[in-house]
Amino acid sequence: MNKRTLEQYEVILSVMKPDTWYQAKEFCDILGVKDSRTRELLRELAATRRIEDDGATKGKRYRLL
Repeated sequence: MNKRTLEQYEVILSVMKPDTWYQAKEFCDILGVKDSRTRELLRELAATRRIEDDGATKGKRYRLL
C-alpha cells in the first residue's frame, strides 16, 4: 500500500459518521478520484472490517463500524 492510498482511507473514515449509510458517489468529489477508484477503496475497507457494506451493485451502501 502506498502513502496516497492510506491517505484516501483516512479521508473516507474521517468523513463517515456512525450509523449513517453512504454511497460511493458521495466520496468521489471529496477524494477527487473516479467512481471506480472510490468503489475499490470502499471494497478494501469493507474487506478489512473497518466499514460494512449493504447491497449488491447499484445502490450499494457503506457504513462505519
